[in-house]
Amino acid sequence: MSGAWADFQAAGLGVVAVSVDKPEAASTTQASWEIPFPVLSDTSLAAHKAFNVVSHVDAATQLKYRGYGIDLEAASGRTDAAIAVPSLFLVVEGRVAWAHVDPAYKVRPDPAQALSAMRAAGALP
Repeated sequence: MSGAWADFQAAGLGVVAVSVDKPEAASTTQASWEIPFPVLSDTSLAAHKAFNVVSHVDAATQLKYRGYGIDLEAASGRTDAAIAVPSLFLVVEGRVAWAHVDPAYKVRPDPAQALSAMRAAGALP
């Protein structure tokens, strides 16, 4: 969604990312990927659990990730191998007006689809 930041701003939408990682790892991610909106840290998984978007990585996948240089424990500070399910939520006046959640990390709405869904949910004119 970073590439559509200007479109979201023009529509009057605030955007934040919520990471399962420690604050310093979330900050590194924000800087590395040049994410223009805030990246918050939810190391206790409170928000992720509330939105039911927590997944646990099995030992074989953890080993595979380590081969790619991804250390879940170092990034999160936890030993539970919990990661976030890729998701996007539109919260309007304290309620979820639209959501996209898919455990397949490559399946995500593009910005135009997200804006269209938000208009359909009544969040945008």
